[in-house]
Amino acid sequence: MSGKAKLRAIIDQIEMLTTEEKELIVDRVVVNRFEKGTVLLREGQISPQCYLVLEGCIREYSLKDGEEKTTAFYTEGEGTAQYIGRGKDQPSDHYLECLEDCDLMVATESMEDQIRQLVPRLDLLIQEVAKQRLEHYRTAMNAFIHSSPEERYVQLMETKPFLFHRVPHHQIASYLGMKPQSLSRIRRRVVEKEQAK
Repeated sequence: MSGKAKLRAIIDQIEMLTTEEKELIVDRVVVNRFEKGTVLLREGQISPQCYLVLEGCIREYSLKDGEEKTTAFYTEGEGTAQYIGRGKDQPSDHYLECLEDCDLMVATESMEDQIRQLVPRLDLLIQEVAKQRLEHYRTAMNAFIHSSPEERYVQLMETKPFLFHRVPHHQIASYLGMKPQSLSRIRRRVVEKEQAK
């Protein structure tokens, strides 16, 4: 399936748009393929682009005292938004790296503005998505702060079990706020608890 076909499959799920509006969007956006290991954004760079993952996995991370701290994984149907929240022309405080070969929709603020002019109802959808995303991050941050490492692991297993087959375990450990050895111990403990039931 081509990148545009993958994009069309995602956009087809938006019920509030007409077929014509969906085609306008698909025709005007850019879809590119990036190889595994491609760094899409480096700390300190100013990037006006954001990405929607059509296929693959992107990791977001920052460097602290020379150590990588994984802050997010983006997979199919999820997007990054570099120019939202931090404002235009603000240097990035993190890196974005393709963990797999990726088909990505690449958008800029000006491209988004053009599409909004062509499809005015898209404004409502974008606002709703932004609200949902903000609520999701608030809830996720609150859960992270108030949960134990084992609870974080179980939560990730329940919500995104596929990450354990697609992402190196030391990066998952970093994302969960622990060392790889701690993740191994927790995984063993959770398996033992399941077997004891």
